[in-house]
Amino acid sequence: MCVVCRGRFAQLDLLRIQCLDRKLVRYTNDGRSFYLCKGCVDNKNEKKLLKRLSSMCKKEIKIINLESILNE
Repeated sequence: MCVVCRGRFAQLDLLRIQCLDRKLVRYTNDGRSFYLCKGCVDNKNEKKLLKRLSSMCKKEIKIINLESILNE
């Protein structure tokens, strides 16, 4: 399930991310993680996305990090 829109998708259609040192990184098979759908990732300027990601990380993050994750 996407943590932003709460939509249910197949696991292959979701991006699995975790927070390490106030940065968003792809899941490293260690620790907590969460899923984002591609629709929510495309809406980078949306306040809801930033708010939800900050609450998942329990810290304020920068949305710029998300673009570097997608390019990996």
